[in-house]
Amino acid sequence: MSTAKMLAAAVQANDAAKVRAATIAEYATDFSATEFLIRSTSPKISGENLLVSSVYGLDASSRKKDDTTEAEFSCPLTATMQETDFSIPGLPPGNYGFAIVDAVDGPQPWMLSFLLRQDGGVWKMAGFYQHAESAAGHDGLWYWKEARAATQAKQPWAAWLLYSEAYALLSPANFVQSTHLDKLEAEQRAVAPPELSNGIGKDAPLVVKGLNGAEFHFTGLTTDRSEDGAKVNIMLHLRADPGADAPTARIRNEAAAAAFVKAHPEVRKDFQGVWVFAENDTQQPIAMTQRDMSQIP
Repeated sequence: MSTAKMLAAAVQANDAAKVRAATIAEYATDFSATEFLIRSTSPKISGENLLVSSVYGLDASSRKKDDTTEAEFSCPLTATMQETDFSIPGLPPGNYGFAIVDAVDGPQPWMLSFLLRQDGGVWKMAGFYQHAESAAGHDGLWYWKEARAATQAKQPWAAWLLYSEAYALLSPANFVQSTHLDKLEAEQRAVAPPELSNGIGKDAPLVVKGLNGAEFHFTGLTTDRSEDGAKVNIMLHLRADPGADAPTARIRNEAAAAAFVKAHPEVRKDFQGVWVFAENDTQQPIAMTQRDMSQIP
């Protein structure tokens, strides 16, 4: 707990050198990405109180060196039916901890999570994960409740996207699962429109028809918060051929956004706008366009 609190305070102070000194050697060697993450996170939690809200012990001492499989841990909460599970690919042998630190007093709370490993009897950082705990003034539980309300209103597209945002706000890291997150995912699967029930991707895109018979093939659909956290947008990944000049690409992307919203008008209520990332197999992205809902006819 004290190591996690110290690391969080160093991130808050934008003291990358202190964080690096408390990082395991193999992670500290190339620290540029983490240093950027510290620098971008620091102003967002400036002046906030730091609270260590959860700590888990993960004993991986019996794993073999160079084992590339997932290290799996199940952490039941005493005297309850709740548990938190971890599935970390390629985890080297050792004694680990996972700690969540909440920056709780500002207008937009943040979650800082640290994977720690004992090194010579000292806890050191082996991974750093952070994100806002609210978007557009609402936390993950609010988006979960809104998703349920959209489900009751028979608005599956809005519900599916709201569940996605709830999960993004509540999940501490992509290798952590819990009883509550399992329930959220189960609800999202149950409400998923048929076009999304088996997932979408390059080999199985979501096809939406626009004006004059145009077809738009979307390979990804999710949500994301604006940089200042004041807005939540729909993110569309559009498969497109390269070679279009900038004005043509912008017109195509705007038409793709309009086609998606026209096909699913229920999404207007809860989302500020639509971002379209035009991509292909060799260059990603080749064009990006942002449209507010008010700009989409």
